[in-house]
Parts: sequence; structure tokens; C-alpha cells
Amino acid sequence: MNSAILLLVDAVSENRDSWKTFLQNQNYDVFTAEDGESALQECAQLQPDLVLLHDGLPDLGCFDLCRRMKGNPLNQHIPIVLIKPSPEPEDAVRGRDAGAADFWGTCESLGEALSRVQSLLRLKKYIDEQAKSVVLSLARSIEAKSPLTNGHSDRIVDYAVQLGKSLELPEVDLQDLRIACLLHDVGKVAVPDEILLKAGPLTVEEMKIVKQHPAVGASICAPLKSLRRILPGIRHHHERMDGSGYPDGLTGDEIPLMARILQIADIYDALVTDRPYRDALSSENALETLSREAAYGWLDASLVWKFSRICREGEYFPVRGRTMLASYYA
Repeated sequence: MNSAILLLVDAVSENRDSWKTFLQNQNYDVFTAEDGESALQECAQLQPDLVLLHDGLPDLGCFDLCRRMKGNPLNQHIPIVLIKPSPEPEDAVRGRDAGAADFWGTCESLGEALSRVQSLLRLKKYIDEQAKSVVLSLARSIEAKSPLTNGHSDRIVDYAVQLGKSLELPEVDLQDLRIACLLHDVGKVAVPDEILLKAGPLTVEEMKIVKQHPAVGASICAPLKSLRRILPGIRHHHERMDGSGYPDGLTGDEIPLMARILQIADIYDALVTDRPYRDALSSENALETLSREAAYGWLDASLVWKFSRICREGEYFPVRGRTMLASYYA
């Protein structure tokens, strides 16, 4: 199948079935909805690359349905095409006001419709990649606020990828892991600078604010298709194997592998870099700390063992730099 997912919203009709068959023959993954409520549910669940929304649904007009779809923040980057065979002169303006990317009357042929679909998908991909670049730049800017955080994400990319390779992860998963490492703290954009840059330990109230950053980061990245595969790594890299982590209190294998790998890399870098109130630990002491925390039931013990073996046998990861992190759990 083509990687593009299309949602065709139309009452059950011969015309809808023809559209679905035609688009499937072009190797698109096509889903259908026959009324407004099911369309809202399908759009939220599938996060399609394009919605083709025909007028004439039994429960909702196309303009109202488009407006409701766009009311969900996750749908902001999904282009919606309104299709009305007999449009009124003002319908195009109403469509734009409702958030539609385009408004079609009657296409001369299915070939013309395909050309329009392809153009919209190319535009969607371009916008998605540009937005991804903005999010990456945002993550870089957070680290750049203090010289003590410089290079943190780049270092944990090195650590996490070495661990991933030891698990024989395929290259596509390693690439997702790289991006997740670079963006794991992007949610800290919502943490005030006086907390983010604080030189000493955080108070309980400050920690509550910091602990929101994995969920915030996931919500920032969620609308972008190119980042959907890394959302588990961003949201869950502060979970613990015994369920005492955050934000969702996942346990054991409920915690995605990407998040468990990222967490070990993140903690290791915090331990082997200086903090304002203590010097960096040696690599050996940092590994002993990881092992203790695995014994407490916080970290994946098998991954800690593999990571320790990589460090001790390969000498990949020397102590370097400084970090402002008041706690490596932040």
C-alpha cells in the first residue's frame, strides 16, 4: 500500500464505492465513513493524510463537519477537501472559513480528481517536513538557553543508538530512536526559565511542573505524521518499570522499548556530566548507579546490563561537558 491514508466521507452510494475502488487502485489506503459522527471518530483514530468530505451526509452538513474536525488540535495539519457537486457562489468562502484546504465542485474525470489528490498530498508532505524542522529547531533552542545543556541530546543519540544496535534493531527503528532523542525534551518549552535554569534541586511544586514535559512534548509532535512513530519515546521516557514513573505510571513491557532505551541514555548522560551542585560521576560509578536503579525496579535490568557491557568493553562514552539538570528525572 501507498503510505498515504485517505478518509473518504460520503453517504453509502455507488459513487462512493467507485471513488474508493479507484483510489485503492492507485495504491492509497482508503477508509470510509458514511456520517458525521463516524467521520469524526475515524479521523481522530486514523489521522489520515487527506480527507475527502462529500456534502449530503444524513446528520451533519459538510461545513459544520469540517469545522468540528479542525477543532481537534491533532487534525490541524490534515487537509480536508469539501466536495459539493452543485455549489453556491459563496460556498468556497464558507469552506475556507470552516478550515478546508480546497473546495471542489464536479471533477471532469477521476483522473482530474487523482491529480488534485496528488497535489494536496505533496503539499501536505512539504508542510509536515517544514513543521518537523521547526520542532527540531525548538528543541535545539531549549538546550541553547544554557551552555550547561549544550550537546545533551546529541550525546544521548550516541548512547541510545549504540544500545539499539546491540539489540539488532533495524535501521528504520534506529532512525526513529535518533529523532526521539533529539526531541525528547521539547516539552520543556512549557517550563518557565526560572525552573528550567535553576542551579539547585527543584521543589516539589517545581517538579510537578517539570513532570508535565513528556506529555507536552508528545502533544507538540502528535499532529505531524513524520513524528508519530516517536511519540511513545517522547511521552514515556520517564516511566519506571515498577509503575512509579510519569506521566502514565506504565509498568514493565507496557513501557515502549524506545522509551526504555532513551531513558537509560538520558540518565547516563546526566550522571557523567557536571551539575551545579556536584561533579560528574565517572563512567563506572554512573553504571553502578544504573544497576542499583534497575535493582530497585525502576529501569529495565536487561537493557542496563547490555548498556554497561557496551560502555565497559567498547569505551564509547567518556565523561564530558556540564549540564544544568537539577535532577536526571527531569
